[in-house]
Amino acid sequence: MRRRWLFWWCVILVMSMASPALAQGSTGQTTVHVVQRGETLYRIALAYGTSVEAIAQTNSLSDVTNIQVGQRLIIPSGPVNASVRTAGRHVVQPGETLAHIALRYGTTTEILAALNSVVNPARLYVGQTLDVSQMAPGHPPLTNGYTVTVAPGETLYRIALRYHASLNAIMRANDLKSPARIFPGQQILIPAAAEAPALQVLPAPLVGLALAPLPVEVGRSFRVRVVSAEPVTISGEFLDRDLVFFPEADGRTYTAFYGVYAFTPPGTYPLTLTLTTGDGASTMFSTELRVADGGYGNETITVPESQEALLDPAVNSAEHELIAGVMRGHTPERYFDGVMGLPAAAPVTSPFGTRRSYNGGAYDRFHTGTDFGGPPGAPIYAPAAGRVALVDTLNIYGLFTIIDHGQGVFTAYAHQTESYVQVGQQVEAGEVIGTIGNSGRSVGPHLHWELWVNGVETDAIQWTRVDFVAD
Repeated sequence: MRRRWLFWWCVILVMSMASPALAQGSTGQTTVHVVQRGETLYRIALAYGTSVEAIAQTNSLSDVTNIQVGQRLIIPSGPVNASVRTAGRHVVQPGETLAHIALRYGTTTEILAALNSVVNPARLYVGQTLDVSQMAPGHPPLTNGYTVTVAPGETLYRIALRYHASLNAIMRANDLKSPARIFPGQQILIPAAAEAPALQVLPAPLVGLALAPLPVEVGRSFRVRVVSAEPVTISGEFLDRDLVFFPEADGRTYTAFYGVYAFTPPGTYPLTLTLTTGDGASTMFSTELRVADGGYGNETITVPESQEALLDPAVNSAEHELIAGVMRGHTPERYFDGVMGLPAAAPVTSPFGTRRSYNGGAYDRFHTGTDFGGPPGAPIYAPAAGRVALVDTLNIYGLFTIIDHGQGVFTAYAHQTESYVQVGQQVEAGEVIGTIGNSGRSVGPHLHWELWVNGVETDAIQWTRVDFVAD
């Protein structure tokens, strides 16, 4: 009994010593998350690749809707992957309809509509979370199929014969009341075995389209992966910015990484793709993508009088444009692989995205990076492989380094005391690239760590939790 009491007293003591500024920290194999303003248990579970149920059980939570800002949660250990789904939930992907989702989970559109209060089944959006926990008798789950465009003169019988598929299964998959009610140009889903693509209604030559992680959030990144039936030239657009795609080794898969600007209003926005085949034929596809709030708080920063000149918007704008000019690049080679490491063995003192007021001014700026409060001279580590794109001394950022990780992904390191790398140098994950300092516009020794994706500053910590490369 005495040993058990001593054990729990040590656990409480360790927990009480955790820094309140940490959004998350590790003690051995245990990850502790400190609840931030605007967070929900669902969002926390999604970020760590676990489930609401697992966190609730680990922390003995009786009410999963009632968590408090500053509350410490123990996060169950487990693999993190961009495609993790909570049991009984489905996150809508491009080209999916309520009928196809019902087929996948062995239920009906009527049951899904009632469970999720869906009034118009045609108005689903990418990133929407649906309750798919209720199955229907006589509806075995079906996850794969082909999308066929009906040609002039074709009948449903002929299509079923060509794909060796059941006529009744095709009618059920497409919610058809009669086999005669099809028309040229209509897209029909053909249920098929596991070797076929996932159930999505996509125009040829598209055979697969996936976004991860979902839901997409303000100030964070997502990946678009396209699979084509043949090699294509592909372009895309979202929020008035281009999606830049790079081919994978198979020559038919294309990947783009995208960062959502931190001041983007939450809402639903169109994402469009254009695919052009070798013969010049073009196909356009558009889908609605929901962008959720990022849950960022506010910070008030006091800059000493000696540095007030560095608050001048003109000074900030000139330095930002210099940095952005580098960050807008897209090196075809991807140097990074898997989740990134942390750049410093130090606590997080200021997270990304907080709305900032300087010296009592308006909250009209946001924190473009994550700050680590390490001592001067502490090492800075490359979080992933890459090539050094810039080493310079700037007015605001001080001694500053940029690493190009390829395909539009860059990281940056500000306020250093020393830099150990040169432009053009190849670095590996975990390599020491410099030391923490207090140069530039800084009120104390720290590392300001930024991550840019497709020309936009995004939350770097997300990349230490999510594998943006894995399927």
